[in-house]
Amino acid sequence: MKVRRVSLGCSVFFTFGILIFYGWLGLSLAGTKVLSGRHTIIYDIINPLGVEFLPNYANSSYSQKVLQEDEFSKRVMIEVNLEPLNSRALFPLSFQQLPGETKFFLTPEKYVPVAEPAIMAQVKKLTQDIHKFPEAVCAIFNWIVDNHTYDAGRNTPQDGRSVFYNKRGSCVGFTNLAIAMLRSIGIPARYAGGYLPPGYDWGISKKYWGVKISGGGYHAWIEVYYPDIGWTFSDLLHSKNFVDPFHILRYITGVNLNSKGIRGGSLDVEEATTFTIFNEKNSTVAIDQLPIPKKDILARQSGQQQFGTIYGLIKDASGKPITRGNLVLWEGIQGKVIPFEKGFYSLLGLDSGTYRVTIRVEGYEEVEKNLQATKGEVKNIDIVLPPLGPSPKPSSKPGPKPASVPRAK
Repeated sequence: MKVRRVSLGCSVFFTFGILIFYGWLGLSLAGTKVLSGRHTIIYDIINPLGVEFLPNYANSSYSQKVLQEDEFSKRVMIEVNLEPLNSRALFPLSFQQLPGETKFFLTPEKYVPVAEPAIMAQVKKLTQDIHKFPEAVCAIFNWIVDNHTYDAGRNTPQDGRSVFYNKRGSCVGFTNLAIAMLRSIGIPARYAGGYLPPGYDWGISKKYWGVKISGGGYHAWIEVYYPDIGWTFSDLLHSKNFVDPFHILRYITGVNLNSKGIRGGSLDVEEATTFTIFNEKNSTVAIDQLPIPKKDILARQSGQQQFGTIYGLIKDASGKPITRGNLVLWEGIQGKVIPFEKGFYSLLGLDSGTYRVTIRVEGYEEVEKNLQATKGEVKNIDIVLPPLGPSPKPSSKPGPKPASVPRAK
């Protein structure tokens, strides 16, 4: 058994498409799941009419690299590193602490109001008792996520001021408002635009760690400057302090990522673009839950571990992960059936204590285990299932003579 002490956000691994399971039995069922590990995808993007220019770019947790390209295709690798966000920067920042190139990203823009009195008042209220930089960023993100409704309607204005007052907006509106709020307290932030490939974990038809946003296609998210770490992506519809590798970056407003001014081509599937995953390695695992925001969202570790987590592999006697089966988590005589895939299980939101589980897989002996959780710790516990033994042979001896049953009168 491996025990790891971690600090609030994300960490651990497995090269599988992983299913997440919540802690249960009176546990804190928070909406925010904290992830850790690495996730790399290599895409083959093809369009007979031409593929849009894509930049090479990297920040503190994200890297996009064009490996091969011609006019009609691109092979692109996106790597996401979810090591803990170990920023020790204090809040508020002084203007003198910021590098000169970041100060441009404190100014107002057409859709980004920086001196709106009501916005500034709300930001000061959210951060008045905060002295750590990551906590100030998260306080603003949490408030936007929990107090605004997603609305991509044609008649819904997406400038930061309108989104603030109407409490409605799309990815564009959420991003504009977040940039405005951060800039109003001296935190550099900028707008990132990209494309979400449909049909994969984040896009149209599936989920990424249980979080689903309707639709796919063109998308917007935010990049925030941490003085001791550098620039870091977040997506207010999906994740704090990282974006997953289903975010294909096209541009960042105010940054010249296309020095040759290449134009033309498309990434839109409605314009004949196809996305194929050439290779994928996913070692991400959920290690914690957070009480806020309350809406389903993912996070990268940036503070102390809140609850206990137990994760691991369910294996056969040879050490090979069992393809699928059920884990039953018990509370007294009541049990919650949790399916698992590729052998992986993960229990989140645990307080200190003993949790009884039963593993049931066709062709294997049923195994019951008592798992000991410790609040604030992540434990790796693998479970081995013995093969199902032969059925007992029927006895050749005559059984006991049945008792006579009195007849009804």
